[in-house]
Amino acid sequence: MALTPKQLQNIPENIVQLYRDLEEFIIDDIARRIAKTGQLTETAKWQLERAKDLSMDNIEKEILKTLELSNKEVEETLKQSALTSIQAENKIYEEAVKKQIKIKGNSNLEKLLEAAIKQTKGELKNISQSLGFAQIINGKIVYKDIAKFYQDSVDLALMQVNSGVLNSNEAIKQAVKKLADSGLRTVDYENGWSNRVDVAVRRAVVTGSNQMCHKMTELTMKELECEFVETTAHAGARPDHQEWQGQVFCYKGKSDKYPDFVEKTRYGYGDGLGGYNCRHSFYPFFPGISKRAYSKQHLNNIDPEPFEYDGKTYTYYEALQRQRKLETNIRQKKRELIGYNAAGLKDDFNNSSIALNRLKNEYKAFSNAGDLTVRNDLIQVYKYGQSISQKVRRSK
Repeated sequence: MALTPKQLQNIPENIVQLYRDLEEFIIDDIARRIAKTGQLTETAKWQLERAKDLSMDNIEKEILKTLELSNKEVEETLKQSALTSIQAENKIYEEAVKKQIKIKGNSNLEKLLEAAIKQTKGELKNISQSLGFAQIINGKIVYKDIAKFYQDSVDLALMQVNSGVLNSNEAIKQAVKKLADSGLRTVDYENGWSNRVDVAVRRAVVTGSNQMCHKMTELTMKELECEFVETTAHAGARPDHQEWQGQVFCYKGKSDKYPDFVEKTRYGYGDGLGGYNCRHSFYPFFPGISKRAYSKQHLNNIDPEPFEYDGKTYTYYEALQRQRKLETNIRQKKRELIGYNAAGLKDDFNNSSIALNRLKNEYKAFSNAGDLTVRNDLIQVYKYGQSISQKVRRSK
């Protein structure tokens, strides 16, 4: 039955973590370099050091390493996704038509798998080749590649220090704060589109896996002459997807009993089933043989009851959105800690540690109030490990 919403949520985690590790490496590396501006004020000496420092060799090697590792993960992830999807649908086919489908030996399914792996690898390559940071200049968001962002940050910090506008620590702090606020981003310089690298990677892997499984489902349905589908359902679905989740549709031809699949779900469109950030799938359904996966009562009560927190009432969907926002803020604060630690800014590190602890307490309190799952995997930062953790605890 293609992939369940929970499976789609979990499959990209290993790959996303690789790019979060990369982000932390780059922030740590650049923060250390920027910190040198406070030690270099003699023009000749600075120019010599700057020429050495502008080399992005270490960062480029880390990007290449991440891409190579993620390519291996993509192959494994998509192969497992395809196998999981086919195995689930075979249970339906066995019950309905006494037949099963195998990927191996089925040239059409093998081609779909190979094409999906190639496309997803291509997406990650494009992401890896367009990395940069964002900053606000004269009220506008400006995107710069890593080398340009670093060069401009160093030049600005040096100018601020040498002109007496800021002392060394303040200039370095401002530069590091910009790094953390932006986070590593992937940028399309032609249309100005930009996104956080972990968000872009997650979307690429989930979309690649989901669309591959959908195409496989369509192919096997054609081979076994199945004309109906049932969509998956999950709590916290966006409002316009709640209307059709967990329903049976006519996939091919016309039916007086079941509405048209594409017309109702907008399958194949960015805002529809299987589109951007959508975890819904569909699977074969044989009227009169297949049993509905979701009862009307289950669908009507799939979302927990609204709850009140700090004077405001939240639906389950709204609560998940706020929880994601809190997780994003926690990650941003942890990026600050990585940068301040690398730059040797002890006071700023301690202040951010206090702010982080407040955010974490708010996250836990809000999640507990709504009986929401606390997703430690989403708020964890790789280099935010033993040494930095201990520093944070001491700063409480």
